[in-house]
Amino acid sequence: MIETTPIRDPLDEFLREVVRSLQAAVNRGTQSVSSDASVAEKTLEDCKEILDVIMAGHVKDWISTS
Repeated sequence: MIETTPIRDPLDEFLREVVRSLQAAVNRGTQSVSSDASVAEKTLEDCKEILDVIMAGHVKDWISTS
C-alpha cells in the first residue's frame, strides 16, 4: 500500500482550485475570442503562467503545511 503524505489533502484542494480556475479562464477566453482576440491571448498567457508554476513543482510554495 502506498503511504499518503500529510500534505495530500491541502495539495488536492489546491490543485482542484487550479483546475477550476483554468476551466473558468478557458471558458472566458473561448467566449471572447470572436469579439476581442487580445483578451483571448491574455487568457492563454495567464493559463500558461499557471501551468508553468504547477509544472515547476514547488509544492511547499503553494500550500501552508503548518
